[in-house]
Amino acid sequence: MKNTVFCNEEFEIWGITIPEFELKEGELIRIYDSRVYLENVPANFDLTLELIHRFKNKKTDFTWAKNYYQNKIIKYIKPLTIKAYLINKMGINIQSAANIVDEIGVRLNERFEYLDFTKKKALIIKANFEKKKCILFDYYGVDAMGIEFLEKIINVEIERGKSAIAFDNLYYAHEIEPYSNIKPIKIASGFDLNLIRTNPPLYF
Repeated sequence: MKNTVFCNEEFEIWGITIPEFELKEGELIRIYDSRVYLENVPANFDLTLELIHRFKNKKTDFTWAKNYYQNKIIKYIKPLTIKAYLINKMGINIQSAANIVDEIGVRLNERFEYLDFTKKKALIIKANFEKKKCILFDYYGVDAMGIEFLEKIINVEIERGKSAIAFDNLYYAHEIEPYSNIKPIKIASGFDLNLIRTNPPLYF
């Protein structure tokens, strides 16, 4: 039997209901958010960020695999390689770093900034999975071609017994998830799901 690693009790924030769910070892909870909110919600409100902070406060060993950006000036003075990112920034040993780049299809001596967005996100997620058994991440910004690649890379970790909560745009929700260990949760934020599906998203 799989062990439970995180439980969320139903709660409401700014009129948006977050349902009860349970995350177990070897599972991925994929939370789809419309990213379009009711009029009484503050303009700077972001449900994904709010949930990440709440989940991290409840489970203190949760790691957020957020995007990494190098300082523009330092980037030109001392360009960051993938090897330097994995070993120096993430504290991963050379053998594990070599395994990560091999799975993603890049090289250790490549410059971090030259990676396309999808492979950069895959690298960051894989590096966080190397350090932790349970992480938080998002799919935002990944194009249609990159989603399948990223899902495959992530599923390798989930099949190894890792767990995660991921966030994605409801507009791009799968009718059926590509892997059986993914448990979707769709949050319409007060809007009609069919309306969201048949109209382009207002913003990402």
